[in-house]
Amino acid sequence: MKRFLAIIFAIMMLPATIKAQHIIVGDKMPDINASKWLMDTEPSEAEYSCLLFFHSKSHLCQQALTTIKQHVNTYGDKLNLTIITKEDYRDAGVALTEHLKDRIGVAFDDNGKTFRYFGVKFIPFCIISHKKRVVWCGNGALLNRATIEKIIKD
Repeated sequence: MKRFLAIIFAIMMLPATIKAQHIIVGDKMPDINASKWLMDTEPSEAEYSCLLFFHSKSHLCQQALTTIKQHVNTYGDKLNLTIITKEDYRDAGVALTEHLKDRIGVAFDDNGKTFRYFGVKFIPFCIISHKKRVVWCGNGALLNRATIEKIIKD
């Protein structure tokens, strides 16, 4: 009976989950509307770009960031990462500084425009684009090696 109720609940939640974000694979990538960049540093250009919608107090976001950073390190100049947060620069800036690298930047979305434009309601939400087209989106913590290898072609 518990399993049956769990399945019914999952089915009821499906429409809400599907409509949680506005981005669809194949879409043209919208622009980021960042009010400022941490340390005025944007990530270097790469063939594939990853956006991670993030909050520093979220354990799931931290897990997603750890996973994605491993992929950025593995794929060298092919992949960069932009962490997008609605947190205040003074609150999150210190905690996020440790993640800055040549291919990793932090964008502050103070007015929430980027979150709204992308339709992000649940975090961590991750988007990977190639030549300004979305090729993958979902929870960044679930972006395993097999999936990233299918996305990033040598």
